[in-house]
Parts: sequence; C-alpha cells; structure tokens
Amino acid sequence: MGAHVNRPRVAHITTVDLSLRFLLLAQLRALRDEGFEVTAISAPGPWVADLEAEAIRHIPWGHATRSWDPRSDAVAFVELLRILRRERFDAVHTHNPKPGVLGRVAARAARVPVVLNTVHGLWATPEDRARRRLPVLAAEWAAARFSDLELYQSREDLAWARRRRVVGPGRSILLGNGIDLDRFHPSLRGGERRTELRAELGFGPGDVVIGTVGRMVREKGYRELFAAAQALRAQDPKARFLVVGEADPAKPDAVTAEEVLAARPHVTFTGWREDVPDLMAAMDVFVLPSWREGMPRSAIEASAAGLPLVLTDIRGCREVVSHGIEGLLVPVRRPDALADALLRLVRRPDLRERMGLAARVRAERDFDERRVASTVVAVTGALLAAAGRRRLPAPGGVRVVPARPHDAPALARLHSEAMPQAFLPTLGPGFMRRLYRSMVRDPEAVVLVACDDDRVVGFAAAVPSVRRFYRWFALHGAAGALAAAAPRLLRAEARRGARETSRYPAGVLSLPEAELLSIAVDPAYRSRRIGRDLSDAVIDALSRRGVREVKVVVGSDNDGANRFYRGLGFTRAAETQVHRGVSSNVMVVACPR
Repeated sequence: MGAHVNRPRVAHITTVDLSLRFLLLAQLRALRDEGFEVTAISAPGPWVADLEAEAIRHIPWGHATRSWDPRSDAVAFVELLRILRRERFDAVHTHNPKPGVLGRVAARAARVPVVLNTVHGLWATPEDRARRRLPVLAAEWAAARFSDLELYQSREDLAWARRRRVVGPGRSILLGNGIDLDRFHPSLRGGERRTELRAELGFGPGDVVIGTVGRMVREKGYRELFAAAQALRAQDPKARFLVVGEADPAKPDAVTAEEVLAARPHVTFTGWREDVPDLMAAMDVFVLPSWREGMPRSAIEASAAGLPLVLTDIRGCREVVSHGIEGLLVPVRRPDALADALLRLVRRPDLRERMGLAARVRAERDFDERRVASTVVAVTGALLAAAGRRRLPAPGGVRVVPARPHDAPALARLHSEAMPQAFLPTLGPGFMRRLYRSMVRDPEAVVLVACDDDRVVGFAAAVPSVRRFYRWFALHGAAGALAAAAPRLLRAEARRGARETSRYPAGVLSLPEAELLSIAVDPAYRSRRIGRDLSDAVIDALSRRGVREVKVVVGSDNDGANRFYRGLGFTRAAETQVHRGVSSNVMVVACPR
C-alpha cells in the first residue's frame, strides 16, 4: 500500500483539451509538483502535446462533445465509465457543464474513492424563466449527490445554489478563479511590442483602443458591441475597436459571417490568437457586454493587465468590477448605455488610469492562480487522506514552489549572504532586488523558492538561455536596477565588473545555453538537503521545456560549491574567466528525459 498511498492517481475531466491547457494547467502542475500522478481526460485535440510536455498524461475521450444529445451522450458516458473502471483512479475531478454531470455519475459508478467537481458557472441565472432555470438546478442537484465536494468559481453562484439547496455548506466551498498575474502584467503596456502591435493592427498613437477577447457567439454581446462601436465612432473617431477570438459555428448563436462583414468598417478582427497578453497590452479599455457569465476569465486577465473595464451588470462580472472603481457596469443588451460608458472612458484618460490601477490591485488580491491551485491541492489531499489513499504532510514542512515578484527581496538577501564576494552583490540590494524581480517575471526563467510556512529559506534560479535573459532584463528592469546601483558604479572596479558581466557568456558559447544561475539556502536549513531538492526541481522544470543539458559556473577555488555540484551529477567541461583574474569551472549535467 505504501507507494499507492504516497503517489495517488488523480484525473481531471473536461470536454476539450483547450480547457485543460488554458484554464486548468496551473492546477494540474500544482498537483504534479505535490507528488500526485496526474492524468487529463478530454476529447483529443491540438493541445495534448502541451500537456504531455508537462509530464501530464492524457487519455482521449473520443465521444465527448459540447452540445447535448441524448444518444451521443449515452455513448460518451459508457466510454468514460470504461476508462475510469480500467484506470482505477484514486480521485476524479470534473469540470462542467457536460463532464460535470456525466463525469460525477461515471466516477461513482466506477467506485472512484474521491470525486470533486468545479462549477465554472451555472447554466442558468435567478432571472431566467422557470422552464430554463428549474431543469438546470435539478440536474446540478442530482449530479452533486455523486460528489464529495463542489467547488464554485462564482460567489453569487454558490450563494444561489445554497439558497436553493442544490448544495449544502458542508459539501461546497468557494474556489474562485485565478490566472498567471505576471503573464498579464501592466508593465507589458510600456514595452515596444505595444507600439509595434498597435501599428500592425492599424491603430495610431492617439487612438483609444477598446478591445474584447472571447468566442464569437451572440451571448457574449457582440451584436450590442457592434452597434455601440458604430455609434461611438460617429461621435469620436479616435475610439477604435478590437475583437480577439474566432467564430464558434457549432453553437446555434454563433456570430455570422454577414454580421462580421457589416461590422468591419468599425471593428478590427484578429481571429484566434495565442499572444493575448500582448494584445491586451495594446488596448486602452476592455469591454465584455455578455448576457451571462460564470467567472469571465478574459475580464480577469484584462484586470491583471491594468485595463479599465466596461462589463455588463451580471453575476460573475460583478465579482471583477465594482461600478466606478475598476470600471463601469452597464445594463444587458443596451448598446446605447454601452456606447455612453465607453465614450466616458475614451474622453477621460485620467479615469482610465485610475480604474486601471484599481483593476490591477483587485486582480492581485482576488485572482492569483496560485491560490486557486493551492486550494485544489489542499482539498484533494484532504479528501484522499480521509479516504485512506494519502498521508497528509507534516505541518510546517518546507515546500518548493514557484517564486513570485514579492519574493525578490528575500532572493536578493539570500544571494548576497551566500555569495558576498561575488560581483553582483557589490552593486547593492536595490540592484539585486530589481534583478530578481525581473527574473521571476521572465516567462522563460525558472525561479523556485523553498518556503517554511510563509518564510523563504532558499531558492534556485535557472534560464534556458543567459543571452535571452539579458535581453529580457534590458527591457524589463535594467533601467531601474542601474539607477539603484548608480552610486556604486562610480567606482572604476564596479564599472569594469559590469562590462565583464554584460559580455558573458562569450567565453562558453560552445557549451549548453541553459544555465543554473544561483542556489542559496539559509544556513539554518543547509543540513536538510534543500539545495539538492531545489536543484533537482529546477533541472526537472528545464527538462520539461525541452532543455537537454544545463551548465553552472563555479569559482575554481570554491571547494564546497564544486563538491556540491559534483554530488548533483555535474561534471567539469571547461574553465573560463567571467571576471579578469578569477578562474571558474564550467560544469554540465544532462537533464532527465
């Protein structure tokens, strides 16, 4: 029983792989990093390779479809039941709409010990007519009887479901919704990419770009948006409209080609794009005039990007925006009210700035995907422990997790304490904090911290390419870092060291580009193998990104560090001098495949 208890098998079920890749990946990674064996189940699609690259197994559910059809749904249910009986998972976590019903029932029928479900948004609202509202509530009530816990993304949905006794307080919690806050950071709006992208899309420097992101179906409010765009452009031509998304012809309310053609004089359409953070950075206002939402992810992303928002006054949207604070709320299906609200923001740059700052503050407070993922890991582990399928970790244990920007001061302190004679600490704590903040925000870098409760007691940082990181740092933090270091750079020795550092890795170009830049552990924790755990985790993360070999540069006279890296499997590959007169060993290790 030991191995089974320590590595429980957990499956997450959705209709399509897109949901697994773009909505749930942070949760799947967190479960994987916590020691679970994670499987994803959905219809096969183009994003399966991305999941498998993250060491997440995928099982195709060939008959899964979004639309409801009794005959095909019966076939899909039988297929899923066979999968779950064959695989014998310890826990199954379903995501609605359809997998939330079929999956919960199939998991119980397959005798899965723990069943969880996330309600991403109820299919009906209190305002809907009884003929729509009652069947939805009945289906949710029935399906919830098959689960151990219901996790609701929307506070309003949860409150309504409890009032109507769809779920009880003991078997339901508020999960909320979250995104990668750094991926949609407001700093992107100050970069060159914003200027390039706006020019590419035909927008001028003085234009106010109003954008939206989402499937092109009528319930997202596209008809109202097109009407508002025409009216607003007639009043203020500097208002420009941008739609990021593609048609969904499988839906009966899909926006037609004729509607798109009629809107083209007033709206720019990009189709499906993966560079959504860059596109949001090119916007000045975000708009979402939906008729119904669960928790609108695109609005949360816009909030994280520091954009003022204009949303409809409906559930979900009200959890992203308080009217007059982070944006404006308008009535549903009212293009005139929508146009008036947008015009107000077009003509008030001060209001746009104030609301955008408030939106980012709210995103940091309410919409961090790490908190959501931690909740999923915690409740999954607790339910498995209660079912005898997993031992809970001892309280107060040290955990290795991804670093966040607010960890930068701790990383700078640990680096300076562990390597006081190195060059970078001589540039001062202000420089070091900005350096590590930029590194944590670099989407290619891997920066992990070891935490004892809320205290950072160690860290490791690595990059797939030092030269690419230097370019990132030059655009996202170098100016502030150099300003902080300016008094110290008055010394000729410091300027020489900076020049030598900037030329690196010129002397080791024949060796792997990927590099383990630094590991530092609080002295009180060095006897607990934390450095080894951090190194293994960083190298594993680089391996999942396709890196085959990693190098590290260690002072030749640093016997302790050289022994440490040899113990990790690194072998000496070359000798170099990053700084004049200081010899260093370049050591290399192969990544696990």
